[in-house]
Amino acid sequence: MTHLKKYMNKFYDSIEALLPLRGGSKGIVRKNLKIFNNFPLFYWTAKAIIESKVKLNISSEDLEIKKSAKNFFPNINIIDRPAVIAQDSSSTEEVIQHFLDSNDCEHVLLIQATSPLVKSCEINKALQNYYDNNCRPLVSGTLQRRFIWDEKGYPKNYDPFNRPRRQEWEGDFVENGALYIFSRKDFLKNHSRCNPPCTLFIMDEVHHYEIDSELDWMILENIMKNSF
Repeated sequence: MTHLKKYMNKFYDSIEALLPLRGGSKGIVRKNLKIFNNFPLFYWTAKAIIESKVKLNISSEDLEIKKSAKNFFPNINIIDRPAVIAQDSSSTEEVIQHFLDSNDCEHVLLIQATSPLVKSCEINKALQNYYDNNCRPLVSGTLQRRFIWDEKGYPKNYDPFNRPRRQEWEGDFVENGALYIFSRKDFLKNHSRCNPPCTLFIMDEVHHYEIDSELDWMILENIMKNSF
């Protein structure tokens, strides 16, 4: 075994995944349990994490979600989330803090059920990028070639007098909410999952979508049925 492989094995032992699953979603009622391509929505990201060989922790206040998660994945760890941090106004940072209060892992991989197309190979690639970049907080996203204007009618990301050709423009990195990786030390110091400057993990354009609406749901389910 090479020294690099030994270091990577040690790194994998120091990282755990956190999948927040709240029961009271508003945009799509009971979203995390709704059937997406024959399985509950949460199943797909949970499966990807398990296949990536990272220990999975699911944080939820919802008894039905916790029971369903254990039925599909008996060996995962369930975190009983207090109702006070399972409200519409609750932040993901509060959920992360609650997780770290009872877990001493050195690094956290935060994954969202709203990005069901993420595969284990992409997770492992993100972990490698994070490790290679000296464990600087990682944020996933896609490159978007869109001309953005502010509410006052001014362009935010290009010069209209020197309009770039789309095929020659690299585009802007847009956070997609799929993956975040950060150290325990950095989070406790800054109370943020992505304290800049961050490692930017560029994903394929298909990962631009995350499920926030019924339209997103239809688009992603159709993509999975026809491409995955």
